[in-house]
Amino acid sequence: MSEESVGRVDLEKARRALEAMRKRYIEDPRTRTVTLRATAKLVKDAYIEGRIGRFNFTADEPPERGGDDRAPSPLEFFLIGAAF
Repeated sequence: MSEESVGRVDLEKARRALEAMRKRYIEDPRTRTVTLRATAKLVKDAYIEGRIGRFNFTADEPPERGGDDRAPSPLEFFLIGAAF
C-alpha cells in the first residue's frame, strides 16, 4: 500500500465488490438476505464481553454511568459504525 493510499478508500476495489454482490443477487435471490447474530455477556457492572461473527469485543461505560471505562461504550461503537 503506497503512502498516498493510507486512509483512502480504494474505489475500484469497492466497485468490483459491489458488482460481484449484484451478480450473486441476480444469480441466486436467496443471497439477498443476510442474518447477523451477536452475543453478549454482562461480566461486571456495565462491562460486557461480546462476539459477532469471528470478532470478539468488549464494551463498558464510564464511571458516571456505572462502569469502569475499560472499553468503548456501546454508544461509541454505534457512532463509529455510523461513520462508515
